[in-house]
Parts: sequence; C-alpha cells; structure tokens
Amino acid sequence: MKRKESFINDKRRVSYLASVYNRITRGKSVLIEGGYGAGKTRFLHLIQPKKLQSVWVESLFNVHETLASILHELNYETNANYKRTPSYLKTICGLSDFFIIIDEANDLDHRLWPFLKRIIDAQVPIVLAGLPKVRTFLTSEHPDILSRLKTLVLYPIEVEEFILEYKDFESEAIEQIYATAKGDMRKFDEICTDCRQKAKELAFSFVDVNLVLSLISEQPHY
Repeated sequence: MKRKESFINDKRRVSYLASVYNRITRGKSVLIEGGYGAGKTRFLHLIQPKKLQSVWVESLFNVHETLASILHELNYETNANYKRTPSYLKTICGLSDFFIIIDEANDLDHRLWPFLKRIIDAQVPIVLAGLPKVRTFLTSEHPDILSRLKTLVLYPIEVEEFILEYKDFESEAIEQIYATAKGDMRKFDEICTDCRQKAKELAFSFVDVNLVLSLISEQPHY
C-alpha cells in the first residue's frame, strides 16, 4: 500500500466521492466545503459518474449568463439574454442525465441562489464547492436551500502528516487541533501536549475529539 493511501483524508475523500455519487444519481445536491488549499477543485475533478454528464459553470456569471451557459454545455443553441431567463430555467429543469458543478461558489451572484433552488427542486443535481462562508451565507439568507444540500467538509492534506506522528490521537481530534491552531505549529504542539497531559490525568488510553473540544473550551487563549 502506498503511503498516501493510508492517509485518513484520502480515505475520507473516497468516502465523500461515494457519497456524492449516491446523491447525484438520486437527483440530490451537495456542498463541498473547505478552506484555502483544502483541495476542493481537485476533488471536483474526481467526480466522473458513468451515466451523468458533468456541466461546469463559471461562478462569476450573472443569472441569465449562468443559465445560458448550462444549456450551451448541453449543446443547446443559446445566446445569453436576460429576457429569456424564464425559458432558460424551464428548459434546464425539464432535462435529465446531467449534473452541474460550480466551483468557487462563494463568488456566486446572490441573485442566482433562488434559481439554483428551482433547479435543485427539479432534481437536477448540483455539486457546489466553496469556502466555509458559503454555508454561513446560506444559513443566514437561504436556510431552505442549505437544507437541500448535503455538506461535506474537506480538510487540508497536510493534516495527514501529523496523523502518523500522533498515533495516540483520534484522527478527528488531530483535525480539530489543526483547525484551532490555524497553521501555527507551535500552538499545535502546545495543544497536543496539553491534551496528552489531560488524557493521562483521566487515565485515557488515547485522545479523542471530545477531550480536545473540552480542553479548548477550558482554555480560551488557544
């Protein structure tokens, strides 16, 4: 087995890919969330179902340009015209055997979201990828859309380099510590040391994510 295949996040990505396939083949949609460098775009390129055509959409387009581009990718003769927006939407919602991919969803025109909701409700699958602020925005402005999406969170591959070194930590615990340290490895080591001491005091054989969360809540300086 290659070293990278033992990485928990690679296993996570395999699991996520299966989850995406399960969703889109049933006409359901997905939100891939991750910070900068988490590998969102690379993950999107892994999505290649045999029975569904992928349609990539530029996140910087306005509403009628986005809808026209979807139809263009499906070999429809379309010219982006805002007056034809309703007909574009109706045509897209009536089609099948394809799914839509939107990378950098954090750049989407906010006016586009209600149109995406109609498409999702027509069981045309959409796979969105973006920064955590996408989910924050949807939670605040469009919770109805967020409820229609399965959210999958990607972590940077770098986290895996620590998994092998910190074998007495649950993988989710390492990910939580990494997120809390925000890339500061001195802080990362400090939290890990404190967690190990806490586990020793509690007679725990390993550090789980609940112990980490408890310690972080007790130590706001982290």
